[in-house]
Amino acid sequence: MVGQFRNEIVTFGRNGNIKDMDPYGLDLSEQSYSWTQEEVAGFSIMFGSSMPIDAALRLHVAARPFIQASHIDRQQFFVFVNGLYVGFRTLVVAAEIEFILPRNTQSPRGLRIEFVIPTASSPKSAGISQDIRKLGIALEKLRLVLQK
Repeated sequence: MVGQFRNEIVTFGRNGNIKDMDPYGLDLSEQSYSWTQEEVAGFSIMFGSSMPIDAALRLHVAARPFIQASHIDRQQFFVFVNGLYVGFRTLVVAAEIEFILPRNTQSPRGLRIEFVIPTASSPKSAGISQDIRKLGIALEKLRLVLQK
């Protein structure tokens, strides 16, 4: 099932509405956030035909990086929408980041939002724990804002 949201918050974790958005590469076991658990993670959002063709769309992402003193000091990630590059960021602390989505990424069929995290690393490889997931960023909330 694919969610239908516009100007609303996408929530993560086991109780989040992300479950209805065909997620992949995300761990949905935490209460209110989801770790990316692979180097590539994403989901789909459907808009329907009511999206104005000349509207500007902004993507707000609240996330925190997987870091560990003396092992991992930052996480870098790329954002793609419908296969097109939207931006790159480096996180060293939790932050809310905004991306402006070019009009050529938008489709009345919806958006496939993808995070590519080349610096994702497992806690096991850092000697922290036996956790083998390749953690990158913990997504806490995401907002898509349609501005006319």
